[in-house]
Amino acid sequence: YYRMLAKTPGISARAHEVRRTKLELDIRNLDIGRPPEAYEKLIHDVLKGEGHNFVRSDEVEEGWRIFDPLLRHLESADGPTPEPYAKGSRGPPGADELINSTGFRRYTKTGVQGYAQDHLD
Repeated sequence: YYRMLAKTPGISARAHEVRRTKLELDIRNLDIGRPPEAYEKLIHDVLKGEGHNFVRSDEVEEGWRIFDPLLRHLESADGPTPEPYAKGSRGPPGADELINSTGFRRYTKTGVQGYAQDHLD
């Protein structure tokens, strides 16, 4: 098994509260009472003034400063034309070609190597 420091779960836990625990992915087995619903903990953190789960406004502005020129180019007449592909497929063949060109390889559970488009399962 694997031991690690993990954020203390639950609605009343503070951002800096951690505890030593074994790797346990089923929160239902932890002794914390009722686990919070999907956004309940986030709303609770906002009301308590905890901002650790949120992006600051200057970070959002910087992200848009970087991304806006790219977005404008993609949406312009000079932007690339998306490759068509069949509904339910893996996507366009060009995507597999791009993945393969980077040296990425898929592996099966037994360690057999293959290319992105190979059916290895």
